[in-house]
Amino acid sequence: MNVIEIQRKAFPQITELLKQEPEIISSIEKAKDGWIVQCDVLEKKSIPETFDILKIFEFKFDNEAKVVGFKQLKKIRRGEVNQS
Repeated sequence: MNVIEIQRKAFPQITELLKQEPEIISSIEKAKDGWIVQCDVLEKKSIPETFDILKIFEFKFDNEAKVVGFKQLKKIRRGEVNQS
């Protein structure tokens, strides 16, 4: 399985779990027992958009691209520089 396959399989599962589509999948990493996927989800729309509030989630997938866990890492304002 490669990164593109994981992204294709991760997106619908993330959407189903969160009941909302992610803004973007911001990272995909191979782990020893599967994959780790991070995504940004809009929590609150603001004007201007740089004041939107986003939640950053981390999802763990097994080697068959099935979700085995997830957690919210943090909330950020869209205009913030991510220093992770």
